[in-house]
Amino acid sequence: MINPSWRRVVLKVGSALIAPDNEGCSEQYLRPIAEFIHQCREQGREVILVSSGSVAAGRHHFNFSHQRVPMALKRAMAAVGQNQMMNFWTNCFDFPCAQVLLTHGDLSDRVRHVNIQNTLRRLLDHQVLPIVNENDTIATDELKVGDNDNLAAMVATVVQADALIICSDVKGLYTADPSKDPLATLIPEVNKIDAAIYSLAGGAASAVGTGGMRTKVEAAEKATAQGVDTLIVDGHQLETFECLL
Repeated sequence: MINPSWRRVVLKVGSALIAPDNEGCSEQYLRPIAEFIHQCREQGREVILVSSGSVAAGRHHFNFSHQRVPMALKRAMAAVGQNQMMNFWTNCFDFPCAQVLLTHGDLSDRVRHVNIQNTLRRLLDHQVLPIVNENDTIATDELKVGDNDNLAAMVATVVQADALIICSDVKGLYTADPSKDPLATLIPEVNKIDAAIYSLAGGAASAVGTGGMRTKVEAAEKATAQGVDTLIVDGHQLETFECLL
């Protein structure tokens, strides 16, 4: 359940929830998430949405069946998909949304960092929902954050959020891979992130995303180090958002 003291929340939604079949944006999982955002705002909480999915949303427009996509083609997919993703999110709400595209260079440069902070705060002041994504169309290996879990943690730090909620395709961190080990059990709370915790986090579980549980643990470590409460939740389940509210 959301802590009543949380006034500003960063919500990260992954590609597997936005375009689960690599066939463009789907309402299958996003409507409950949109309703959760709406309810948070109704309760007086500010929300910043970090949304993956531009490449997955745009991929079906290109005749390319291989799993590994060349970087130039991936940028083109992102250019198409980002527009579709923003249109989809905008249609979910009856309030204005703003697109904010970032690279690691934007966040590491002091002047641009302050500009991002000021822009996000002004958007929130005027009840506009910021929708943040990595700028995949121009990002290079040197300038990429690489995954939106860590980007969300950085954004949470920039805006001094009270909480970071990472919507995943699993309920959270397990003692083993639940898809392979029937005896794997959910770890309900992690009080210290150390080598033992990292050893439990495997690779990417989704065919359409770039992050896995490890990047979520990395994001949690970054965010909690700055005093930001961090939750990893199952974004596939409607009851997840009912419980959070």
